[in-house]
Amino acid sequence: MMPPGSGGIYVHVPFCVRKCNYCDFVSYPASRYAEAMGQYLASVTREFCLRESELERIRPIRTLYVGGGTPTCVPWRQLAEFIATLLAQIEQVNSLGSLDGRSSGAGLEVTVEANPGTVDQRSLAALKESGANRLSLGFQSLDAAELRALGRLHSPADCIQAYKWGRAAGFDNISVDLILGAPEQTRESLFKTFDILMSMRPEHISAYCLSVEEGTPLARALADGSQTVPDDDDVADSYEWLVEQVEAAGYARYEVSNFALPGFESAHNVGYWTSSYYVGLGVAAHSHLDGARHGAVRSWNVESVEDYMAAIEKGVRPLAGFEERNAFQEAQDSLMLGLRMSEGVDLVEMGRRFGLDLLTEYAGKFTDLAEAGLVEFLEGRGKLTPGGFLLGKLVFAECVECGTGSHFRCNGSP
Repeated sequence: MMPPGSGGIYVHVPFCVRKCNYCDFVSYPASRYAEAMGQYLASVTREFCLRESELERIRPIRTLYVGGGTPTCVPWRQLAEFIATLLAQIEQVNSLGSLDGRSSGAGLEVTVEANPGTVDQRSLAALKESGANRLSLGFQSLDAAELRALGRLHSPADCIQAYKWGRAAGFDNISVDLILGAPEQTRESLFKTFDILMSMRPEHISAYCLSVEEGTPLARALADGSQTVPDDDDVADSYEWLVEQVEAAGYARYEVSNFALPGFESAHNVGYWTSSYYVGLGVAAHSHLDGARHGAVRSWNVESVEDYMAAIEKGVRPLAGFEERNAFQEAQDSLMLGLRMSEGVDLVEMGRRFGLDLLTEYAGKFTDLAEAGLVEFLEGRGKLTPGGFLLGKLVFAECVECGTGSHFRCNGSP
């Protein structure tokens, strides 16, 4: 877990071979930018330099996460050189904060997202050699009909082969993404996917319930009736079944949608859920940095690749917008994010961080939620029950609605 005072870097690589039917992330066809990918990666390393003062505020940097888009649709030599360059830059920033001038980034977690079908053993070996030590494979399913319905370009065989290549390349920390509630998904297809996955035994599994985003091809297909998805009750049943099975297999649910073998939790994502600070580099990347009076500043970059590279060429940050947030707003965010984790939140400790009396602010609501069987609340710590995990959105909404921000301590008055 990253405490305030250490942080992470997220890098957005906004290129995909083809956008999936359900995706509303900022991404663009790789074919359109085939000649500009090298320039884009160089722009990201220059943005790192432009924002070195911000990066120094979150050192030691503990995690690097390269996501997208599909980072592995970039030519593998370019991607490997890019990661090696970023790691050298991180080492330099971390060394500035140490007494002996050495890097304080030992144990840096370096994750690269990869889609099966865009990798081979050579490309994964190059990523490992560049310094990446965690591979996140976007399987989504191991059923051919589900993959077609989701608009994925790879097959179940591609998933299995990519996993084998990752192991052969030396990755001993592999995460696999799954989607619950996909079109064409049945209990039988989910059972089959799970059985194959357990035969592989990745260190980490992310199992997300499908979110239908407005404007996507999937949303249009559902609206016109050309596709259907399992209903909410079926998805809830699938989620409960999956939790039971992965826990029986030795994985721990450490967050609503994430499961890991002991010691293989995603340090980068734990940073998000514990409201640690991070810097986002690249198109549309978001950042979260400390602000005045226990507050924070959230900011985000432009979404256009051309505008991004033009700004970097001029030596200015490609900023699209920012928001200054006070201590109570940050505490509310931290509360909702922290409740996603199995360990829950300590209202007293969180209150110290933000200069607020959160125990007084939220004790009544947490007591009500405990009586409803949605949280456990003991000695100032609240965490979701099994039923609370299923109704997490309801719990989060209740916490936001009840908070008034009236219990600021004297050392954190707004």
